Amino acid sequence: MIKIRTDKEITVAELISIFDHSGIKRPTFDQKRIERMLNNANILYTAWDNAKLVGVLRGVSDMSYCTFVSDLAVLKSYQNQGVGRKLLAALRRAQGEKVSTVLISAPIATDFYPKVGFEQVEHAFKQQRAY
Repeated sequence: MIKIRTDKEITVAELISIFDHSGIKRPTFDQKRIERMLNNANILYTAWDNAKLVGVLRGVSDMSYCTFVSDLAVLKSYQNQGVGRKLLAALRRAQGEKVSTVLISAPIATDFYPKVGFEQVEHAFKQQRAY
C-alpha cells in the first residue's frame, strides 16, 4: 500500500534516483543544483511503498492563492497505479480549493493531467531556462 508523507525528508541521491527512473528529464548530473531544488521547495510530498521511495511531488506555494508544482515524478515501475494521483490529491486536500495548482507538464505526461482534473490553458507564458 502506498503511503503519502510530508514529514519525511529525502536525500539528494533519492531525488536524483526518482528523476532518473521516472522518465522526466531533470539535470541530475548537477547534484548541487538538485540540492538547491530540494532545499528551496516549500512543498514536498513523498510516496512510499513500505520503506521504498516511489514518487515525489515538489513545488512552491504561498498556500493562499497559487501552488506551482515543479516536479511530479513516479518510478516507471509504479506508474499507472495511482501514485501521482494520490500525491496531487494530498496536495489539494492540504492547500484547499481556493488555491490554484499550476504546472508545466513533462511531454510524456500530457495525457495524465486532464484525467486528474487539470485543464490545459492557452494564456501561460515562460522564459525558457538554459538547461
